[in-house]
Amino acid sequence: MNVQQSIRIARVPRDQGFTLIEVLVAMVVFGVLSVLVAYLLTTAMTITRSNRSSEVAANLAAQAVDQARSATDVFSVVSGVSTTTVDGTTYTVTKSAGWLTNAGTASDCGTSGLLQNKTLNVSVTWSGMRSGASPVQASTLLAPAGPINDPTTGTIIIHARNAAGGGVAGVPIAVAVDNSISPNTAATVSPAPSATDIDGCSYILKVVPGSYIVTIGASGDGRISSDQQQPLKLSVPVTAGQSSVLDKQYDTAATPTLTLAPGAPLTTMFPSNLTVTYVPQGDAYTAQVVKTTVAGITTTRTPLFPFASGYQAFAGSYTAVGPATGASPLCLSVDPAQWITPNATGHVGVRQDPFPVDVGSVGTVSMPLVTVSGVSTKWLVAVSATAASTVGDPGCATGMSMAFAQSSGTSSTIALPYGSWKLYALARQTDTPSTSTLVASTSITLPAGSPAFTAGNIFTLDPRLP
Repeated sequence: MNVQQSIRIARVPRDQGFTLIEVLVAMVVFGVLSVLVAYLLTTAMTITRSNRSSEVAANLAAQAVDQARSATDVFSVVSGVSTTTVDGTTYTVTKSAGWLTNAGTASDCGTSGLLQNKTLNVSVTWSGMRSGASPVQASTLLAPAGPINDPTTGTIIIHARNAAGGGVAGVPIAVAVDNSISPNTAATVSPAPSATDIDGCSYILKVVPGSYIVTIGASGDGRISSDQQQPLKLSVPVTAGQSSVLDKQYDTAATPTLTLAPGAPLTTMFPSNLTVTYVPQGDAYTAQVVKTTVAGITTTRTPLFPFASGYQAFAGSYTAVGPATGASPLCLSVDPAQWITPNATGHVGVRQDPFPVDVGSVGTVSMPLVTVSGVSTKWLVAVSATAASTVGDPGCATGMSMAFAQSSGTSSTIALPYGSWKLYALARQTDTPSTSTLVASTSITLPAGSPAFTAGNIFTLDPRLP
């Protein structure tokens, strides 16, 4: 090849372009840049929208504070939650009101001293808030238009709370002079106090010193106090220059259906004066029960305060001094948990598991069954007795007397609370139990495994049976 041919060949243009690897690298770089740009655009839009929402939330918070400051009565400034929609975004405005007292503390109703100033905290959140974003908040302190406290009079503050501790709105409040106390300087309160507000608070201002009866709630309102009163009535002393505070739980009553002696024969007789003790959170409450028999099954429904932990229950009166008094129990034998001495098989008494107090909840009340023969047309009465110490019955200091309807047939099955008993068969309902009417042990059939009869035809119904 000569020089001219070499030059000619060198000048021939060759094909131009990218290799496959170069194309792939370029596509990856373009994709990364596209994602980054899209992310930056999205973030910018999100921040812009969040800033705009924050501005709206700040305006709503300021508006709530301005409305509270313009209120002519600080008592009308209460907690609450409201929602509003602006440009498709839903904002939730939460107001929390409380009182500052002379004790320097703040609470819903000012339950720790004399009322001085009211606080209001406003928190605004909105739909679509970014993760980690904080609500917009605003606070203010409100001063009453005039003096609330008077050195010559007192104040009554009522705080009605539900089982969860929240305020209960709309609970009627009544106050009257306590006529059971004499002398008494109290005077009729006028005007009548308002029902509780949304925070569960009601205030009775400038009350003449003396003793009053304050009623929280009303008959038939379906609510009950934590000490099982419907409505709740309290004696309240009022002292000049001080606040008398009633911070009470008062909530919608629960009425679980309890089956008495589940599995008992259809013809089983229950005492006409039967009581059942309910144990909420360790505080025993005894109630006279109203029994209903449907299809041979005997049940009872008693209004109860809706403690979240539920209740345990057993037949008989654990105390004889009223509900929630804090007194020591006087009749231990009805409570299976009080049978702490092991029996011959090594068992001790155990209460039944708690039953809940939800809508439609159910439970049972165990009652031992006794079969009595040869008492046709008689009026049976069981009277608590003291068994031999070797039996292990913890005893019933107040005594019990359980009356039954007139028996029929050759034998009768009766249900009784736990404890030791004597059984009498009376010719007339008004007769008094006596030695001559005592039912012999040979006519009584006890649950299997029961302790043997002791002197005087005393039998024991023992919850320690395996």
